[in-house]
Amino acid sequence: MIESTWRLLSTVVLVLFVLLITVSGYSSKRRVLVPNFLPTKTNVTVHMGELAVLQCKIRNLGPKQVSWRKVSLDYPLTVGTLLFDPQEELSVDHKKLRGMVTQYNLIIKRAQPRHSGKYECQISATNIHTHHVYLTVLDSPLHIEPAISIRGTEYVSRYEEIRLDCNATGAVRAPDDIDWFHNGHMIVKDDLRWRGRIKVSKYKPEVPGRSLISHLIIEYSLLSDGGRYVCRSSDLETVSMDVNVLNSEEMKLVRDAGKNRRDPNRKAPVKDLPKREKDTVSRSTSRMDRPNGSSASSRTLCNTSILIILLTLSSLVTR
Repeated sequence: MIESTWRLLSTVVLVLFVLLITVSGYSSKRRVLVPNFLPTKTNVTVHMGELAVLQCKIRNLGPKQVSWRKVSLDYPLTVGTLLFDPQEELSVDHKKLRGMVTQYNLIIKRAQPRHSGKYECQISATNIHTHHVYLTVLDSPLHIEPAISIRGTEYVSRYEEIRLDCNATGAVRAPDDIDWFHNGHMIVKDDLRWRGRIKVSKYKPEVPGRSLISHLIIEYSLLSDGGRYVCRSSDLETVSMDVNVLNSEEMKLVRDAGKNRRDPNRKAPVKDLPKREKDTVSRSTSRMDRPNGSSASSRTLCNTSILIILLTLSSLVTR
């Protein structure tokens, strides 16, 4: 009887084990993720000479490839991040975002009317998935005034770092170069004054495509580095900023002044108040420290009551 029971239990366990493996295999097949496009702008209109960005965002892309093509052409423009059609104005902005989202944006710099048309972002898979974007390039250029701006360190302690950023934007394209000046003299990295202390970097961001940004970093500032800094683009647009290099005592005064500006409700110390206000504060303080008559009499009455109670208890104990 016992032997048959064990056989039955073994059979049941074996059957359950097989079912568990089958269900697990089925579940793993069900967990295969299917790529899908996220909602993005499907109609893009730009002026001639502007930057056109055709967006394509995909969730659950996995190892699959993404390509861009213009529907009117028989060949792809890009495959992954590689350009199949070597046009200077084309590039791909590829990023991996949160939530298993991958971005493959097609960038067209200095767009022309010939770039107008229907484009598709395509995922290579068993079933081909496509996302269409319509681009319209107007044949009139957008009139934009050149602009330039500067920001960075206004106050700095001696021997600390000075960092200035200049952003120059052209009307149609990015400026070719940016020059830096200090108190009217051009800053040259190989100059004996700046050698080993200065770094200048420049780059053109992909978007909006008309800007040139330059970073000026002085790693070891001296008191003589204070003064007016000018940023000038190759389009002859200029902007300036004053930098103050201070010793430790001067920097402490500047920081204290900044704290007072940030906390307008901060009370001034008594020593900084006018004489009339100082006298008022002193009188108020003395009144607060001096007990009034009613409080003193209340304390005397309380002490007397306690003494009477103690004498009464003492007489009862004696009896």
